[in-house]
Amino acid sequence: MVRKGNEVHVACPCCKNRRLFDADPSTTEGIIKIKCPMCKGVIAVSFHLKQIRTEQIATQ
Repeated sequence: MVRKGNEVHVACPCCKNRRLFDADPSTTEGIIKIKCPMCKGVIAVSFHLKQIRTEQIATQ
């Protein structure tokens, strides 16, 4: 179970959508590809050593 104090709001780097999803960087590791519902861009979110990095990899 994730405590609300550890969650981070992951934002789209391309548009004003500030909440693609919530994640806990202390327990999440790897790369997630997600499509933003607002701008339809494909976003790569990487979790590594408790840091989060987002970048746009495709547009539609």
